[in-house]
Amino acid sequence: MSAPDKILREIISNILAHRDYSSAYTAQFVIEKDKIFTKNSNLPHGHGELQLNKFEPFPKNPTISKVFREIGYADELGSGMRNTNKYTKLYSGGTPVFIEDNIFQIMIPMENVAGLQVGPEETNKETNKETNKETNKETIVSKTTSDKIIEILGKKPEIAVKEIAGMLGMSSGGVRYHINKMKKAGIIGHVGSTKKGKWIVHK
Repeated sequence: MSAPDKILREIISNILAHRDYSSAYTAQFVIEKDKIFTKNSNLPHGHGELQLNKFEPFPKNPTISKVFREIGYADELGSGMRNTNKYTKLYSGGTPVFIEDNIFQIMIPMENVAGLQVGPEETNKETNKETNKETNKETIVSKTTSDKIIEILGKKPEIAVKEIAGMLGMSSGGVRYHINKMKKAGIIGHVGSTKKGKWIVHK
């Protein structure tokens, strides 16, 4: 099984094994050019972005999780998050984002593989290099959420991530995900301390 197949197996297993089945919220699995993301109803055990080195697994549906372990679709409690992180790094070099809330979200970055073409390696090598250089900024800029964040930062450079999240109706982890992508692409920057610093928009 290839790395992308393993990523899909882990996040689909997560949707099925950890869903809050008492909720009518429709589970979402969306594939975009630069990322895969899922949204699923959840009984949260905490709130905010989950950190792999601090994560404490908590069974949402123990009986379903047991079935997945028995059929080989899960290794142990908490293995899904670790495996998704490992396979994402192998495939795209990115780091997945897990957000624990009433709606559980997983975001898998795929921008580093978005420009790959099918064909002889030597024929596509130079094309891929140039394509990847030009598309990183364009992909981010075209996203509506990123545009809104840029507009907010331009009007209020000293704003905190939590306040942006409240204005956009998002979680703080979700806002940080977009901000980190834009910082990496050189679209925005931050100077000063976390509390007293300010944001700079470079476009």
